[in-house]
Amino acid sequence: MKTIHMHVYQRDTQNVVDLPELEYAYHVEHNIKNQTTYRIEKDGCTIHESTVYNRLHFLGIIDKQGPTIGNCFTHNDYRGHGIYPAMLNLITNKLLVEEKVPEVFVIVDVHNTPSIKGIEKAGFTLYATVKTKRFLFFYLNQEVRYGA
Repeated sequence: MKTIHMHVYQRDTQNVVDLPELEYAYHVEHNIKNQTTYRIEKDGCTIHESTVYNRLHFLGIIDKQGPTIGNCFTHNDYRGHGIYPAMLNLITNKLLVEEKVPEVFVIVDVHNTPSIKGIEKAGFTLYATVKTKRFLFFYLNQEVRYGA
């Protein structure tokens, strides 16, 4: 059994922040598991990757459904350059405008301060904090705190 302690961030409006235009080209991969991965590569190296999950069982804990951005990674040499919040903003705007989803979520470990800063910079607000234990596909002993 694994203890999970996560923040769930939410955004339901486009272009809520004024971030610089992303200076890197990205490509999109639609995976067979109902996921979409956005990836930036430079000289054969992945410098950033974010995955959109169309549906996550975890969001059921807070009675929500919707696309969730997760498993985000930025190469150490490119951290602090604004790539992460710019990608979050780009992906979120695409989902809200092109796919007309009502809201987008990001789930992050409560101790991942650098990611939290990027998420907030991209205009997401804290919706809930969830502490639970996971056993296989089951979430047990759920504690939910809403808002900041």
